Amino acid sequence: MPSPVGHSLGALAAGWTAARPPAERRALVVQTALLALLGCAPDLDLLIGRHSRETHSIGAAVIVASFAALLRLPVARTRPRIGCAAFLAWISHPLLDMLSLDTSVPLGVMFLWPFSTTHYQTGWSVFASIYRNYHEAGFVTHNLLATVREFAIMAPVAALVWWRRGHRGI
Repeated sequence: MPSPVGHSLGALAAGWTAARPPAERRALVVQTALLALLGCAPDLDLLIGRHSRETHSIGAAVIVASFAALLRLPVARTRPRIGCAAFLAWISHPLLDMLSLDTSVPLGVMFLWPFSTTHYQTGWSVFASIYRNYHEAGFVTHNLLATVREFAIMAPVAALVWWRRGHRGI
């Protein structure tokens, strides 16, 4: 499972496909922070012992996007764009998780919840898993290398989307 770095960059790339990055610096900082938080938020399920379950799903993404649009979260100008950007930022998380090797049972993510409780995994190891047990041998080295790999893959993707969406200057 990717680190917060990979999830944040993935959420930015996904969210910016629906919501153009604003030219005004403060608005861009707020939008960037909110999209990154939406991309990392599914892992809050670690706090309640239900990792990779409901929060890692299309259903959760729809619920969060609906609330974001209702509350007019400042990630886009219109409610439909807000909902779309929030949905894409959230759903990027389980999609990226499915592109990494999962070694924790249950394997994969409950992507199609509430329609199915089956867990899905692509079997592709694009991203290295992040060790959660700090007592594990090589914890720091492994996680640092995994995070650098995520950055090397996702930063160019996010930068390309930012550039293609017509952002002018900072």
